[in-house]
Amino acid sequence: MKKVFFFLLLGMAWLWAEPVELKYVVSVEGLSFNPLIGYGIVVGLKGTGDSEGGSQTKEFIARIANHFGIQANIDKFKPKNAAVVMVIADVPPFAQTGNRLDVRVASVFDAKSLEGGELVVTPLMGGDNEMYAVASGKLVVDSSSKSVSGTILQGAILQKPIPQTWLQSERRVILHLDANYSFDALVAVEKMLQTSFPDAEYTVENYTITITIPEDEQPSQWLGRLLSTKVNVPQVPSITIDSKTGMLVAGGNVVVTEAAVVYQGSQITIGGGGFSWGGSSTTQKGSAQVLPASTTVQELVTGLNQLGMSAQDVVKILQLLHKNGNIKARLQVL
Repeated sequence: MKKVFFFLLLGMAWLWAEPVELKYVVSVEGLSFNPLIGYGIVVGLKGTGDSEGGSQTKEFIARIANHFGIQANIDKFKPKNAAVVMVIADVPPFAQTGNRLDVRVASVFDAKSLEGGELVVTPLMGGDNEMYAVASGKLVVDSSSKSVSGTILQGAILQKPIPQTWLQSERRVILHLDANYSFDALVAVEKMLQTSFPDAEYTVENYTITITIPEDEQPSQWLGRLLSTKVNVPQVPSITIDSKTGMLVAGGNVVVTEAAVVYQGSQITIGGGGFSWGGSSTTQKGSAQVLPASTTVQELVTGLNQLGMSAQDVVKILQLLHKNGNIKARLQVL
């Protein structure tokens, strides 16, 4: 049974202020990652590709052969050494022609495994149906997906940049504060603007800041300086869980408030008693456990593992506790 392994980043208070670059706190409207998508074929598989019924796989192979002047008979192709795949890449802001991008590949039909395969040159299209990159190369498969998906590091080459529209009319730039931050973070950003960019006019509405770039400034250079300026924003503890491997990482001393959990015959209570066989100290009896008030996530995960719960069970319980308001932290499940 897969259990959750816990890593705790120590030495942090519940809520602390830490100087971070503004680009990690806000997003710039019109300046974002752009997904590209393509439809290609992986070859060189050892009989683990698409089944004989994969007519599209045969058509792909025949089309490639015909491109090189080979008149291929589609009925004679055996697709088991090839697989049709979906190819995806993300283009970061300001990426230029010739930049390389990481590529994600996943089987579309019934291939058993993509291990050992190589992606044939595949055009990648943007949302406007224009081609922006081409991808190819040897796959590194993801074993947790039964090897039917994988990645190609630096497997795509950008053919032309994607236009960015971050500079609004009247030399304005619009920043959106990350919704995971508190209102105190917005106050901290305003204070930074007043101190480091006193000549810039700005307005604030909810979590949106609209700034007018001074006339004597070059917009791109000015924005670069702005985004690299550090701001003291309150940091909220976070929990990240990899549901496939059972790995859990928590920042700060994340505490679980008083709660009771009953799940598949097992019971666990945090603070406030609740079970007749439990006290305020950590005790265990049968398939039940009582934890003291102010129990940390680490202690809770240890208790759940001791009750024999799987990684998927622990992830589900943490999600429910978070949704119920018993875990005061940002929760991300990968």
